[in-house]
Amino acid sequence: YKHLLEKRPDFLLAGEFSEFGKSQGCGEEYKTREIDVDPLLTQGDGVELLYDNDYDEFSPISQELEKKLHKIDGIDWEKSNLIKGAYVTTVMSRKGIRPYDEGLSNLTDDNMVEGFSWDTVQILNDNQILSLEKYVQDNQLNIDLKSLEEGNGVLLIHDHMLTPEQQKLADEAIGEPVYFKTLLSREDAILRKEQSNSENKEKQQEDEFPQKESETFTLCGYLDRQNDDFPEINQSWHGECSLYYFISEKGFQKIPTEKKILTMELTANPEKEPYVKTQISELVSEENKKRSEMTEVSMDEGTGEAGVFVICKSDLMQQKETYMRGNRILLGAVSIILFIAGLTNYCNVVFTGMYSRRKEFDIMKSIGMTDKQMKLMLLGESSYYFLCVMGMLFTVGVAALIGVKIYMENKLSYFTFHWPIQITVSVMLSFAVINIFVTCLVCKEKSGKTN
Repeated sequence: YKHLLEKRPDFLLAGEFSEFGKSQGCGEEYKTREIDVDPLLTQGDGVELLYDNDYDEFSPISQELEKKLHKIDGIDWEKSNLIKGAYVTTVMSRKGIRPYDEGLSNLTDDNMVEGFSWDTVQILNDNQILSLEKYVQDNQLNIDLKSLEEGNGVLLIHDHMLTPEQQKLADEAIGEPVYFKTLLSREDAILRKEQSNSENKEKQQEDEFPQKESETFTLCGYLDRQNDDFPEINQSWHGECSLYYFISEKGFQKIPTEKKILTMELTANPEKEPYVKTQISELVSEENKKRSEMTEVSMDEGTGEAGVFVICKSDLMQQKETYMRGNRILLGAVSIILFIAGLTNYCNVVFTGMYSRRKEFDIMKSIGMTDKQMKLMLLGESSYYFLCVMGMLFTVGVAALIGVKIYMENKLSYFTFHWPIQITVSVMLSFAVINIFVTCLVCKEKSGKTN
């Protein structure tokens, strides 16, 4: 598992789901996942994510928190990664949205369809766009990356959710128009809440709160990020229940909103990692306490805004080490018990056989069998027994090991199998020595009685 943890940042900071989202079981999937699964892959949508803080100025990692993090001594900002972007409402042509949701495209006769949830737009830097270009060229994919690079298009990213038929529709959707609406301003979001809570029916009347609109982009295509050779471009919260776009810096300037920090991937100097961990934990606790008191926007009375959580690589490493150590102790204890039971049973069978065959040996002696002939006979018997056991070991035993190997590799991607060559050789030698020792012991006993 260590090579998988090396891909993880030392500290991953992201915004929590709203209380409503958590009640639906979203936003905490990472707590029960294996370490090789993306921690920010979720079944939740934009509503469940932003229910308590659905206003345009909201940033999962606030500017105030970012400034405090920059003051921590020990963070290597050159090796750290900030995922920036914004939350928006998508308005796309029916043909463009059809590969993702055909039902949504049929809800209206209008050419443009507005989404019911909030989606994510992530800004890519030049190096990330270049890596996408290489990936698209190597795999000969039908993607319009030129428009993305020039700031005239957006790329829709999904997690292996298109069937072959839907992929054909996605290829036909390239070039379709799409634009974005910003969320309500914080001031309008508070006003909306006041109107919804007002007992005055006239004040409850629906008002059209203004939403700013971006320029119209072209859809560059649908791209599956689950392919094995997809570039290492980490994302914020994403999943099949919401749309996720890649956009260039030039393109984002055409959306009338400020860029926000959606996720932080921080790298710390190894010798200062414990100190950095303590400081980050304190800042996150302080930030979450502050947000819990910000109840002006949430539609649920008394509920504050969603906070921030942090995943520390050192904690994951400690958890896995504890888990593996516990398993080794348990399996080791079981193995020792089985070994002792097997050895006891084997010795019982051998020595019982020795004493039960006394009469047989006496008869053979009486008809003229010499000690040398008896020794050869017992060696032949032990060799036959040895070969039978080794045959079982290298047929049934190997087949069982291969079955365990296949099962574990499918169960745990970080599982590495090694053939137990040294242990097998040790068992073979020990078994051979025991057989020779028992043969010599029997022959010595018979020789002593004869004398």
